Amino acid sequence: MSVEHQVVAQERSALWKKVFILAWPAIIEMSLQMTVGIVDTIMVGRLGKEALASVGLANQINWFATTVFAAVSTGSTALVARHIGAREPKEAGDVARQSIFMGIVLAGSVMAILLLFGQNILHLLFKNSEPEVLSLSTGYVKIVSAAVIMNFFLMITNAVLRGAGNTRTPMLVTMTVNILNLVGNYFFIYGNGPFPAMGVNGAALGTTLAQVVGGIIALVVLLRSPLLSVNLKGPYRFDKKIIKRILTIGLPAAFEQGTMRIGQLLYTMIVASLGTVSYAAHQVAINAESLSYMPGWGFALAATTLVGQSLGANDPDLAEKSGNISARMAFVVMSIMGALFFLFPYQIVALFTSDPEVIDLAAVCLRLVAIAQPPLAFLQTYSGGLRGAGDTKTIMKITTMGFLGLRITLAYLLAITFKLGLVGAWIAMVVDLVTRSGLMWITFRRGKWKLLKV
Repeated sequence: MSVEHQVVAQERSALWKKVFILAWPAIIEMSLQMTVGIVDTIMVGRLGKEALASVGLANQINWFATTVFAAVSTGSTALVARHIGAREPKEAGDVARQSIFMGIVLAGSVMAILLLFGQNILHLLFKNSEPEVLSLSTGYVKIVSAAVIMNFFLMITNAVLRGAGNTRTPMLVTMTVNILNLVGNYFFIYGNGPFPAMGVNGAALGTTLAQVVGGIIALVVLLRSPLLSVNLKGPYRFDKKIIKRILTIGLPAAFEQGTMRIGQLLYTMIVASLGTVSYAAHQVAINAESLSYMPGWGFALAATTLVGQSLGANDPDLAEKSGNISARMAFVVMSIMGALFFLFPYQIVALFTSDPEVIDLAAVCLRLVAIAQPPLAFLQTYSGGLRGAGDTKTIMKITTMGFLGLRITLAYLLAITFKLGLVGAWIAMVVDLVTRSGLMWITFRRGKWKLLKV
């Protein structure tokens, strides 16, 4: 092997190692973050199908509410990564400061809307659901809404630290939140110790208290971070230039997330109309599939950080290599997960519920989506790389076309018109994921994102 080839091999090996170092804490963090929802599902699932379905509906609203934060968090991650790559810690800190100011205004507005109109929104969107399910969902939404601001601090701090290349701290903070949520559920759902049994409301209370503590810890960590200089002391003014840069990247990302949430709501409305058993099975299968989805996002976050930092250091070739290596690593992990989903679907979904009807239907769905796991790896990591470059407009267009134009239309036709039920809805999901994966790969390969100025 020539000296030149040895150097190339060493550089490639170092990059694989760097991706892994960034990805593994992010994988654990995102897995733990999803575990909060999974823990609620498992523990609430013991209360019956109605309770299980109610948490699923409530989470649709809560996830939609946090969509507005994407305008801040996505823009912040990309800009912080650029400034860190260019060795500008003060400018990175200024981005974080303005992100927090904007977030407080946005989070306060979202919290007020959910507290005042949460019940109306649920009844409007899911009017065909059973009354008991809607009643339980309303209580869950109102309790969780009280912690929206603290949840924002948790989200934005993690986003900024990831942009700076620190994925371990978000992992540790999320681990703390997850443990607190588990402990809170144990006491509040079933009435253990001195606390009364609160059922679904107990799950919401456990999640809320955990997010409050997590938000406080995250904010303190950000202010003390040695990677960037963040100062929250006065004067408390909005910097129009920084805000414009954040929103130029963030607004398309928020629109993309909003499109996905609207799509998920429409998709959920289709599934919910199929009955409580179908919706409960859908919820269980989604949580089971997240076991693969979260590792994919871990590698996507590594791609976001490395692509952004490489462009900040004026090295677009390294940015492209970082995205490709992240995608290959995700492909291996998610292909293995897909094989497990296909071979052992009944055993996996049985971890989330003991209802025989729900298990049988959820297992079929999990086996279907197993096919989409390898393409999903490319969808997640290449979209992560494009976010790091600030090319959120392209992601927005692909998501809108795929989710609203393809998944929803096909889901309605297969599930309702052709009466395939939940299986038809999940076939539509697989078609959407495979299509968007191909489009995202083509976009990244063309390389126009390397020329973006943010």
